[in-house]
Amino acid sequence: MQTSFFDYALEYKGGKKSTKFLSEMKELIPFEQIEKLLIEKSIYKPNKGKQGRPSIPVNILVGALFLQSWYGLSDPLTEELIHDRISFRKFLDIKEDDTIPDETTICKFRNALIKNNLLESIFLEVKNSMIKNNLILNEGTLVDATLIHSSEPKKRKDENGKTISNKANDEDASYTSKRGRKHHGYKIHIATDTNSIIKEVITTTAKTHDSTQFDTLTKDETKAVFADSGYMSQERKRTLRSKGIFNGITERRVRGQSKLRTKQSKNNTKFSKVRALVELPFAFIKKLMKYTETKYLGLHKNSQHVFLIAAAYNLRRMPNLIQRCE
Repeated sequence: MQTSFFDYALEYKGGKKSTKFLSEMKELIPFEQIEKLLIEKSIYKPNKGKQGRPSIPVNILVGALFLQSWYGLSDPLTEELIHDRISFRKFLDIKEDDTIPDETTICKFRNALIKNNLLESIFLEVKNSMIKNNLILNEGTLVDATLIHSSEPKKRKDENGKTISNKANDEDASYTSKRGRKHHGYKIHIATDTNSIIKEVITTTAKTHDSTQFDTLTKDETKAVFADSGYMSQERKRTLRSKGIFNGITERRVRGQSKLRTKQSKNNTKFSKVRALVELPFAFIKKLMKYTETKYLGLHKNSQHVFLIAAAYNLRRMPNLIQRCE
């Protein structure tokens, strides 16, 4: 069969960096396992060989969601760029006559996944793939949290000229203070390995204290944990010691202590070098993937979206990890 100009362009054109990155991602996303999962949960029903319009393949629908996460795209812009960018079309295996999902299809598909908690399942499928390929290190768990902004309630003046706030659009979002600044939104809590790969992720409202999620994030750890001083407590130190788990939580001054002992300060310096690795995912997600504000209303929807963001981040890190192992 003669190769068309479109096939030629799809194979050889499209921007070197983008084409290389997306060709790597195409091989690493566990599309087959994800498709089985979606069929099992009745979210996707292939109609190959049947009459009528064929279903859009899972790799196109799921791939579109990952494109959104990696490049910080809205639904309309995702549709537009799939039409426009050869590297996107090649990544999604879209040929000349294939159906490109419109923004409504992408939105409905994502909402169905959110409703059935399947973005969490996709995160776990990516994580399992990394475990099978020995890409998650078993050297300890690093824990940290970050704030994600949500739009604040608009203020107005009442009949007496007093400034009051309207009811918040997102009633699950809350306020907290960090370094003297007020924040409104949600908090993402993560546990990573020492290669900064996200192993566990939990989303809460912003006012939830970081330390409340520590036990859940480290439930499977048997060797060592590292975290900043906000997670420190005497009870936690005793618990870790009783389980034989190395305590890499940095110390802080307790009541009646004017300064840290020399040994505590030295340990803090050593622990901080390891603990700092947990900050890489947050920097990556916020700066490169442009995830700094919530996309949805409500804790459940935002929690599911964070699972997708975490999966996209882990996938993006995989090529470098594989190269190190070779």
